[in-house]
Amino acid sequence: MIVNPKKIEIVKEAIFRLANFSSEEWDFYRSHIEEVQFKKKEFLTEIGQVESCTYFIVEGAVKYISFKEDKEICVDLGFKGNFVSSFASCLAQMPSSIGIQAVTKVTAMRLRYQPVLELLERSKNAERFHRRIAEGLYIRETKRTYSLISQSAEERYLNLISYQPDALRLIPVKDLASFLGIHPDSLSRIRNNIKS
Repeated sequence: MIVNPKKIEIVKEAIFRLANFSSEEWDFYRSHIEEVQFKKKEFLTEIGQVESCTYFIVEGAVKYISFKEDKEICVDLGFKGNFVSSFASCLAQMPSSIGIQAVTKVTAMRLRYQPVLELLERSKNAERFHRRIAEGLYIRETKRTYSLISQSAEERYLNLISYQPDALRLIPVKDLASFLGIHPDSLSRIRNNIKS
């Protein structure tokens, strides 16, 4: 499959920020990267599916969802420049407890887990790269948990728009409110208070 060289360069820069691969190691990754497109509302990962990939978002946004008493909850968001995956499912090769769904049309670069396993056995750089992705996801999840129990809804909102200003443009209000752990009406009030 032919992949746009500019998009590959974006992925390469993101990867090399996490690990300094040799040309041979990079060639291995490069040969396993596929460009994929998802329509709005299409799933990258379904709940109950065993995750087999990591995605790098080139354009668009995704939401991580779970359900509580048949109510959908947005547990995380992913944007341009983020690696996204049901990482726990991928590592444990067990059914995913979350789904990852496109909120907009999404262009992503996909790296399948299976071929990477062989490189992990012989490359410290590959091991470091995947460890850093896991660490980044763990840190993000820890910060999110901390913010839900220690910050006000307004503080969580301000933090979100400071590190991801595109969230307001790309993510529907109901999903933003769910991600922030509040009702959509509360989010509207917070936004109005900040504007005035």
